[in-house]
Amino acid sequence: MNKIKNIFALLILAVVILNSCDDNRRGIVDPFADVNYEQLAISDNDSIEKFLKTHYYDENLDLIKELSDGKTSILEDDRLIINELTENDIKYKLYTLVTKQGVPSNDKGFPTFIDSVFTNYTGILLLNNTIDRDAFDTGQAAWLTNTIRGWAKGFTHFKGGDNITDNGPITYENTGKGYIFIPSGLAYPSINYVIGRPINERPYDRILVFKVELLDFIKDTDHDNDGTPSVKEDANGDEDVTNDFSDPDKPNVPDYLNPDIK
Repeated sequence: MNKIKNIFALLILAVVILNSCDDNRRGIVDPFADVNYEQLAISDNDSIEKFLKTHYYDENLDLIKELSDGKTSILEDDRLIINELTENDIKYKLYTLVTKQGVPSNDKGFPTFIDSVFTNYTGILLLNNTIDRDAFDTGQAAWLTNTIRGWAKGFTHFKGGDNITDNGPITYENTGKGYIFIPSGLAYPSINYVIGRPINERPYDRILVFKVELLDFIKDTDHDNDGTPSVKEDANGDEDVTNDFSDPDKPNVPDYLNPDIK
């Protein structure tokens, strides 16, 4: 009898092992399971600050260059704005260098973190203390909304410009310009990775640097057209409208996308 029990136990163990192996073959195992996000937040901030200490912004070339004698590092530049944000219960620092704030003739003020923005941008990875590499993403005259947390907050420090398009390419002047340095936790943290998706689908757990130009934005963007600006549907006031659910009949629809909640 005991022998039969032992054989039965071994069969169960074999089934579990086979299922586990099958899951591995199907790519179900989380490739980011061992990431320590608190430690990554610290190392990301160290890397960003190191870069900012060793580089400066060249006004004439509109470029970031290695620090040289007589130049002011970005970290000591008065135009650098530092925001402290919390994401997934981890504290991060977001760094935004405002090279030009923007001086539109029709001043709508600054966009909120959820307003749709019309922008030119170039996205680069910060690796080995350099951003001298090909862009991983670019956009020209692109309307964007509901993007990564660091991007959304960074744009709140710029103003849009004036549309001077005249029977030609879309052209703006007096626009806001600068750079946004985004730690991985405010960009594409692998904690949000969906198991089974390609791991190179997004730059997971990477520090991103965006060179941006704010052309225009939709003031008080209303995503669900319910008459209430989306920024006012941030019920808990944490500058993240994706985690506010007030409708028991639609528990998976955030308030800013639910026209029944105003």
